[in-house]
Amino acid sequence: MMPSTRSSPPDATRRRLNLALGLAAGAPLWLTASAARAAALPRYTEPVEAHSPLVGRILQSGRQFITPRQLVDDCARATLCLLGEQHDHPDHHAVQAWIVSALGERGALAALALEMADAGQRFEGPRDAPEAVVRARLHWNDDGWPWAMYAAPVMAAVRAGVPVAGVNLPRADMRAAMQQARWDASVPSAVRQRIINDVADSHCGLLPSAQLPAMARIQFARDDSMAAHSLALARPGKTVVLLTGSFHANRTLGIALHVAAHEARMPRDIARPVRLFSLLLKGLSPDTRPDLPEGYDAVWFTPGTPPIDHCAELRNVMQSPTKP
Repeated sequence: MMPSTRSSPPDATRRRLNLALGLAAGAPLWLTASAARAAALPRYTEPVEAHSPLVGRILQSGRQFITPRQLVDDCARATLCLLGEQHDHPDHHAVQAWIVSALGERGALAALALEMADAGQRFEGPRDAPEAVVRARLHWNDDGWPWAMYAAPVMAAVRAGVPVAGVNLPRADMRAAMQQARWDASVPSAVRQRIINDVADSHCGLLPSAQLPAMARIQFARDDSMAAHSLALARPGKTVVLLTGSFHANRTLGIALHVAAHEARMPRDIARPVRLFSLLLKGLSPDTRPDLPEGYDAVWFTPGTPPIDHCAELRNVMQSPTKP
């Protein structure tokens, strides 16, 4: 599910934001160009709030700012490290590639799991394979997930010599999931209602209300598939990195709710309970506050993308006459 992106109201809190940042403990308010090059940190390219002092900063619980290397340490200690992205945000994929490379360099990466490829699709080397071979092995759907967006993090894992695997529910299984009432009880009732509301919102109110519960079942089945197949990649002392949408990465709503059901099928030498780490990659808007949203262990702020009216696009698609 890809929630719509909406424009934000005019900036009304910039001075408070800068003051809060100035008072916060942690790294400097911004990295100089030379410091960024020395640390080989991601280069940001998007324009919205590109000069905000929040760009490149990472906030964890307790309102503490941490460095990118500390973030990698936290990710490395987890069995499953969720990187919650905005799918169409180039800077988020640059950050993902940096994290994957950093984990690979220290030998802490078990595998890269992908929402963007179906469970059962897998690449396991060689590490010098060209991109075309990797794409073919993963049966990459470039229409749904433009390869240009994901090449950097995927190829970083390939070059690190670790498996890259699809973990999403195959499209062929989605219709069956819509009919399976068992998915209704797979999450707390309040979460189920929240997902139903999100399905309605992300489809701009254009879906019949009677269809929403069945659509929500697809979401639950997808989260369950991503949990099960990501955990199957686990290795002792290493972390599986999962690239997924920010909603799926939310501990209170998504994949985390389905992990316990699959712990028993993991290798015995993997510690229980499964340790999860969830990072939100958040593009800035003029009214963004330096807060950690509920459901995440940390948030990495990047510039934002220009607002797009996805609802207008969806209306045009749904209202266009069917070609004979």
